[in-house]
Amino acid sequence: MVYTALDESDAQSLNGAPVEKTPEAPLLGSDKGVDSLTIVNLVVAIEEQIQKRMGKTVVLVDEDSMALQEHPFRTVGTLAAYVEKVIHKHR
Repeated sequence: MVYTALDESDAQSLNGAPVEKTPEAPLLGSDKGVDSLTIVNLVVAIEEQIQKRMGKTVVLVDEDSMALQEHPFRTVGTLAAYVEKVIHKHR
């Protein structure tokens, strides 16, 4: 789901640099991370994927996600783990 959303957000990216599809690929908090518009596009794409595949409406960015000690948007892997947790919570 996250990799499909990465493809969608990469297609919309203005800087032309695709995000690597590896768990270690940086998103936020690194010099090699992505810009804020890419993060927004990625989050929206993931939320839409969840809606399409599961029929559930979820919000990935809220006060709880921002308060987590391990930031869920640090890498592709941390984001995937967070998405899994959110999906499990809404089952």
